Amino acid sequence: GYFATTGSTQQTPCAPGSIAPSANMPACVLCPKGKFAASRTACEECEAGTYAASEGLSQCTLCPYPLGSGSGDVTCSICKEGFYLKDSSADPDDVFENPTEHCKSCPPNANCSAGTALENLGVNVGYWRASNATSELHRCHSETCSGYAGQPSRRRRLTDGD
Repeated sequence: GYFATTGSTQQTPCAPGSIAPSANMPACVLCPKGKFAASRTACEECEAGTYAASEGLSQCTLCPYPLGSGSGDVTCSICKEGFYLKDSSADPDDVFENPTEHCKSCPPNANCSAGTALENLGVNVGYWRASNATSELHRCHSETCSGYAGQPSRRRRLTDGD
């Protein structure tokens, strides 16, 4: 987009990070936080895994390892896939500033999609954990065992001849 100051017919291009969504605007507008100037006429949301913490950006910033974000986020305060947030009550600013203190590697036999916290750690069938406050998983040794949150998982018992 371009803009023309009042009384002028000369069109001036918008600066990076700003747009003119319609013709003959008196000034360009900055893209808001969480968005970037995808063109000179439109702002678009930052993709998941990136963020825009301030207005007027021409591109989004990648989240620091091992953090992630949702689409259109202004910061990175969730753990990316393969990690879990140790304490879901942690201050998002502290998570951003100290990501490796807050995001821990997903334990074997667990499922950690982006945004997983310790409390909602997914446990594979055939495994269980003592409570939703631990990441320690145990193999089931009976035909039926309860995983976290009392969700039973079934496992076929091997017999002689199998």
